[in-house]
Amino acid sequence: MNWNMIISGLIIIVIKAVGMTLFLLYFPQVFGKSNDDFILTESYGTTSVQNVSQIFGGNNESVMPTRSYGTACPKDWDFHQGRCFFFSTSESTWENSKNDCIAKGSTLAIANTPEKLKYLQDIANAEKYFVGLTYQPGERKWRWVNNSAFNGNVTNENQNFHCVTIGLTKTFDAASCDISYRWICERTPK
Repeated sequence: MNWNMIISGLIIIVIKAVGMTLFLLYFPQVFGKSNDDFILTESYGTTSVQNVSQIFGGNNESVMPTRSYGTACPKDWDFHQGRCFFFSTSESTWENSKNDCIAKGSTLAIANTPEKLKYLQDIANAEKYFVGLTYQPGERKWRWVNNSAFNGNVTNENQNFHCVTIGLTKTFDAASCDISYRWICERTPK
């Protein structure tokens, strides 16, 4: 058995696979057409390029398929545990953040499970993001934007802060609603 021939053959196969992948990804750009309409999909160990408009019937809404069959999140949104999440890159007040989410057909994120909170905090990392939790002075309770009760602890709540951020720390942090932070929107997939 000639090991040099086997190793050379394997190297050629790897180079061809990498070359074909690069060709499929960058071929439209070479001829002046953007590849924004194309996505890589993985299924059972194979990778293919598919046209998004073919997958979703040619409509103009920009969507990305998710790992959950039959659902899609808008472009620039992340899919996690059956929900779509948008992480802003700009900063605004809590009220403006809430209104932006509403305009996107969503709400500020409701981190009402430990799994969802961990996911959001992992993405937020060292940035502070508004979520949909506010203090109701009349009730003296924290409530989510969907009016469900909050069962947890908020740091800095004695400082007359009525909005909440996550990120930077692993806690819910009370914050001024009028200071600008990034925000997280949440919605169901289509």
